[in-house]
Amino acid sequence: MFNLRPLEDFPTDVARSIRYVFSDLDDTITTHGRLDPISYRALCDLNRAGIYVFVVTGGPAGWCDCIARMWPVHAVVGESGAFYMRKDPLTQRLITRGFVEELDKHLFVNKMTNIKEKLLKRFPTLCLSSDQFSRLYDLAIELDSVSEQKDKSQTPQLSEVIDYLHGCGLSTKISSIHINATLGPWDKLSTTKTMIRELMGIELKDILASSIFIGDSLNDDTMFGFFDHSIGVANVRRYESTLAHAPKWITQSERGEGFTEFAHFLLKQ
Repeated sequence: MFNLRPLEDFPTDVARSIRYVFSDLDDTITTHGRLDPISYRALCDLNRAGIYVFVVTGGPAGWCDCIARMWPVHAVVGESGAFYMRKDPLTQRLITRGFVEELDKHLFVNKMTNIKEKLLKRFPTLCLSSDQFSRLYDLAIELDSVSEQKDKSQTPQLSEVIDYLHGCGLSTKISSIHINATLGPWDKLSTTKTMIRELMGIELKDILASSIFIGDSLNDDTMFGFFDHSIGVANVRRYESTLAHAPKWITQSERGEGFTEFAHFLLKQ
């Protein structure tokens, strides 16, 4: 068990210096797949206060397109680091920075499609995410279609599915709702570093004193470990026994209400 300190103990002098907020999406900003008005208002308030907000998610390209265009955020890392998107403030055009070369995209898509077909043949009861159609670079498998307990049902075991994906050459990340699998070497942290270097002209490590990350699950592990200031919304406690790196502080509330609590605390300072 980690010693997670309550958000109210976060140093006020540090809170006053925060200029960059990096946030997971599912069950951090959103609540059970929905964006509540209070969470969106919190994003607006952070933006109005001059704080750069970056969403760092396993969510699909289709979602990220909408978020980058319409939400009050500076940029979005999507599909667990496969790309980042931002809206150019001058032209208003969406700019996507991907990490699969244009000449390789057709080959990449074919490989992923073949693996998907074999996966579903091997585990016919698996359910892909309903947003799979809008994903460019990964497979998203619904966590509730696998079992974490050994039983005699027809539901495949989580470890069995993960081992199969690794055997196909895919890397995997587990969020609060999905198993995300891809052929790419990227992850949330590596792409966040590249994004900051390319968009801001600085290294992420050089702005850690004025940056904070907030998340909720296993695929936020590397982000929790890298950031000096990291927050978990209260539902992160379900992963305390499996996270290699834990957040330093934790909100009282879960999911979107936890994000709102965090934003209000930050702005109050």
